Amino acid sequence: MLSVDPKQAPIKDIHGYLLGGAAPRPIALVSTVSSSGARNLAPFSFFNAFSANPPLVVFSPSRRLRDSTVKDTYTNLLETKECVIQAVTYDMSQQVNLASAEYDSEVDEFVKSGLTPIESEVVKPPRVKESPYQMECKLERMISLGTGGAAGNLALCEVLRFHIDENMFDKGVMQPDRLDLVARMSGAFYCRASGAAVFRIPRPGKSPMGFDGLPECIKSSPTLTGNDLAQLAGEESVPNLADACAAVEAVPQPSGASEESFYRFLDNLDYKQALGTARALDGQNHSDITRLYELAAHCALESAGDTEFAWNVALYARRASL
Repeated sequence: MLSVDPKQAPIKDIHGYLLGGAAPRPIALVSTVSSSGARNLAPFSFFNAFSANPPLVVFSPSRRLRDSTVKDTYTNLLETKECVIQAVTYDMSQQVNLASAEYDSEVDEFVKSGLTPIESEVVKPPRVKESPYQMECKLERMISLGTGGAAGNLALCEVLRFHIDENMFDKGVMQPDRLDLVARMSGAFYCRASGAAVFRIPRPGKSPMGFDGLPECIKSSPTLTGNDLAQLAGEESVPNLADACAAVEAVPQPSGASEESFYRFLDNLDYKQALGTARALDGQNHSDITRLYELAAHCALESAGDTEFAWNVALYARRASL
C-alpha cells in the first residue's frame, strides 16, 4: 500500500489522490449571476446533499490549484446569495465539459456550451433546460477552508424549489436509467450511472446474523467472496442442514455432465443447471467438487441475489464439516 503523509506530499498529488479515491462524485452544474447581471455556468464535483429538513446541499468552488485564485461562481454567490444547481446527464456531458473551461468573467458559459437558459421561479440565476433535475437555491453560508491553492470553499445552500422531469419517476421513485446521470472520477475519467453499472442491494433484515453467525467452514471458504458471505450473513439464521441437503439432492442431474459443461452453465449465469452438473460430477468423484458447488452458490448470489439457493448449496458443499 502507498502510504502518504499529506503534510509531506505536493498539493498536486494530494488533489489527485482525493479525486481518484473519493469517487465517483455527483456533479453540480451551478448557474449564478453577478451583481451586474452577467451569467455564469460551471460544474463542480465536490458536491452532495447533507440534509432533508431543511433541504441543504453543499458544493465547493475551490481555489485554483495553480495560483489560489477564486472562481466566478464563488464571487457571484457572495454577491447575490443565489444559484441553481443542476444534475448532469450523459446526453449533456460534453456540453458541461465545455462550460468547465476557464473563460473570462464577462463570457457567458451558456453561450459557449450551447446549453439553454430558462427562467427560474424564485431566484435570478437561470435554470438549464437540458437537465431533468434542477434546484433553485439560496446561499446559507460560505465556509472557507484555506487560502492556498486547491483550498476548498464550502457553499452551504438551501433548496427553495425542486424542478424534476416527471418522466424520471416510476411509482414515486426516480429511476437511474431514465436520469442517466454522470459522475466524476480522476483525471479525464467519468462514470455513467445507468445500465449495467446500476445494481440493487436490498437492506438487511431487522436482525441479520452477521459474519460472526456464519459456520466457520463457510466463512473460511477460499471460493466465496466477502460480498457472497455478506449476503449469506444478511439472513437471520443458518438454514436447517437436512432441509438444505434435501433441496440440493432434488435438483435433476443432466446426462453427459462434464466440467466443461459446468463452466459453460456458469458463463451463462444458469446456476441451477450448474448445480445439477456439479451433482453429477460429485457422483463421478470429482476431485474438486466442493469448489464447484461453491462456484454455483457464488453465481446465484452474484447474478440473482438468490440467498436461499446459495445457502442450500453452501451447506451441502460443507456438510461433512457441519
